Amino acid sequence: MKNKLKTMAFFVLPSIPVVIIGAYLWDAAGAAVAGVVMLVLSMLIYRFSVNVILKWYGSHKVDSSDSVELHAILDRLSGKAQVPVPDIYVFKSPLPVTFTAGSGKRTSVVLSSETLDMLDRSELEVILAHEIGHIKNGDVPLSTVTALFAGLLASFSTAALWASLLTGFGQEYDPAPRLIRFLAMGLVAPPAAFLVQLAIPKAREYAADEAGVHLTEKPHLLAKTLERIERYAQLQPAEEFNPGHVHMFVTNPLRVEETYDVHYSLFDTHPDIKDRVNNIMRISSSIESGSHAGGVD
Repeated sequence: MKNKLKTMAFFVLPSIPVVIIGAYLWDAAGAAVAGVVMLVLSMLIYRFSVNVILKWYGSHKVDSSDSVELHAILDRLSGKAQVPVPDIYVFKSPLPVTFTAGSGKRTSVVLSSETLDMLDRSELEVILAHEIGHIKNGDVPLSTVTALFAGLLASFSTAALWASLLTGFGQEYDPAPRLIRFLAMGLVAPPAAFLVQLAIPKAREYAADEAGVHLTEKPHLLAKTLERIERYAQLQPAEEFNPGHVHMFVTNPLRVEETYDVHYSLFDTHPDIKDRVNNIMRISSSIESGSHAGGVD
């Protein structure tokens, strides 16, 4: 319910000033028209937000005939969690990135090409169980809408970079374009990060990890896989991801390597990987204690 209220707030709050302006200019009729327009616009944005995110990454849908094993894993996990089976999408990336986007009952699990290359079947199962946990916990619509708005805000820094390149300030890694991008990010990062931090609590990753443990009963493998993904991402050349999207990812691939990257830290909603592992181990111990108690009874 809290996630639904937060999602509604993304659309209700911007609608209020529009309705007030409509009432001021055209009385009650203007307010009604403005309200209807904003309602329709909100419904369209909500409905198609997942399409925007999927196209943002150039992802393509994977049919059951193309990957029988992957679909079989998701079918089984979805059935156990009692949630609709999500679609599967894949996009090219040298980093092991996984996330889930969706609106309403329509959800899509998105995996990078490196995720499929790097992880074996058992590791894919525990990561997909984590994503199913987000679906079961009702995180996905809010996460997707947040990514849309925060991502659009954060993308203005990239637009500023390209504008500087096209107007002759130099190449992408020259000081002038990078400074312009840094200054632009300084303007848009605070409001974009505020949206992310306000909407996305760190506790949701703990909850998804817990759901994944209950779905697979493989806590040690989940902990090991999360650590492996985190370690691998830190050792690879950094890839440019929109910081307004990283709250959706199973781990945070962004890292602050120099002053130009300092804004990335504002968007981090992932708990420290050690804290996640410790939490998974506590869940495992609790499950084992419950099993022993049940056996004694």
